[in-house]
Amino acid sequence: MLTAEINKEAFSSADTLDRIRIIDALYGDRVIHLSSMQKTAGVLMHMIYRTGARANIVFIDTQLHFPETLAVRDKFREKYGLEIVTVQPDITPQVQNKIYGTELHRFIDGQPLCCHLRKELPLKKAVERFQAKALITGLMRAEGNGRSQVPAVSSDPRIKCTVFNPLFDWTSSQIEDYLRRHDVPVHSLYGQSYASIGCAPCTTPVNPGEDDRAGRWRHLRVSNGCQPLYCNINYSDKINHSAQKNTT
Repeated sequence: MLTAEINKEAFSSADTLDRIRIIDALYGDRVIHLSSMQKTAGVLMHMIYRTGARANIVFIDTQLHFPETLAVRDKFREKYGLEIVTVQPDITPQVQNKIYGTELHRFIDGQPLCCHLRKELPLKKAVERFQAKALITGLMRAEGNGRSQVPAVSSDPRIKCTVFNPLFDWTSSQIEDYLRRHDVPVHSLYGQSYASIGCAPCTTPVNPGEDDRAGRWRHLRVSNGCQPLYCNINYSDKINHSAQKNTT
């Protein structure tokens, strides 16, 4: 079994490109970059391209994405020659609807199961396919809410992987600056007031003054204003969400 000694302090203090190089040196091709095709994912894919890191770039196609999401995935393939592996759930949305008798994402108690079936399980499948030991995500502390304390390095016991967040200390301004300086493709829906982009049925534009994630699962907002914020594909989101629920 591949093993690696991780100096978390050295990783945290390193330049971001060097963080990608550290992950590559430790795990080689036993790494998955879980790419959402959002801005942070664009930065990370470009850094993987620049450094020649061997990480497997994985896009989970829930089969409910915007066409624009698939289009930006294809732009990265064409512009940088990246091999982006698309992984889908084992059942189509239509079959899922027949099994459960409804569209799960339309209900506050069905949304977690829908995300589990269409995101978490495909991630597990990708980890098994690549025998991955590490995961790269684009989480940033600057996103706030449950991500305000996201660590540089953590773990996900569901998939037995070390989780690296190379952008943990970045700001939105740094993301924008990087994308602009390197002419990195950007999801076109950002130009239509979308701030956080997930599945099409569960994502809406954000109004002036709203939090960036206000457009996610807006249709599930309850009377006190609360609504789901995360799909929980990121284990730290799952843990933080559970902790917040236990304190309310």
